[in-house]
Formats: sequence, C-alpha cells, structure tokens
Amino acid sequence: MAFIPTLIAIALSGWWSDRVGRRKVFIYAASAVMVAGLAMPLLQPNMTGMVLMSIINGVGFGLYMSVDAALMTEVLPNEGVSAGKDLGILNVATNVPQALSPAIGGVIITSVGGYAMLFVFAIVFVILAAVATAPIKGVR
Repeated sequence: MAFIPTLIAIALSGWWSDRVGRRKVFIYAASAVMVAGLAMPLLQPNMTGMVLMSIINGVGFGLYMSVDAALMTEVLPNEGVSAGKDLGILNVATNVPQALSPAIGGVIITSVGGYAMLFVFAIVFVILAAVATAPIKGVR
C-alpha cells in the first residue's frame, strides 16, 4: 500500500523540481516529511501509527528519491565525463547502508532501547542527511 504514495510523490516532485529548477528545497521538504512519518510510531505506538508511518514515509521517500537522483547527476565532477563510474560509486554509497541497516537496526533494538530508539535514530539520521545537503554548491 505504501508504494502508491511513493509513486505519486516521485512523479509529482520530479516534475515540479524540474519546473522550478530547484533541488535542495525538495530534499529538505522530503526530510521533514520523513521525520514526521518516523515520529508516528512514537506518538501512536500501535498499528495505526505504523500504517501512518508507512504512508507518510512513502510520500517523503518518493519526494527524496526523484529529486536526489537529479541532484546527484547535476553535481558530477568534470561535467559528467566519467558519469558511469561516478554514478556507480554513488550507487554503492546508497546501497551499502541499506544492506547494513537490518544488522544495525537489530543492534539498536536489542542493545539501545527497543523499537522506539530505532525510530529516534532514524529521525536523527534523516536530519543529519538533510544538513549534509546544505554545503553542496552549484545546485539550488
């Protein structure tokens, strides 16, 4: 069910970002939406909170993915001369954390404070990722 809001957000945000010629503001908006979604299980620790998180995070993730891909291609070094290699490195940098997250999540859940702390960690890292976007030059 969460893939529907994600697909809608991808289509709309990619088009809108291209139309206004801005990327960072969409990254910040996506991060804010994902933080709101990740807060749902903390505010409402039941199935409803999880469903709301899934829907809201679907929108945030869709916003983020379409615009982040465009941002990455716009900041490739050497005007994209070695785009294949550079995009391959970006792909690895994106997928390695996704591959490691189940193990890291398990450690957080079992050692740091349960599922609630998992959502707190996720919120913190979404915020850090948004802040890390600020110094990127050459993209509005």
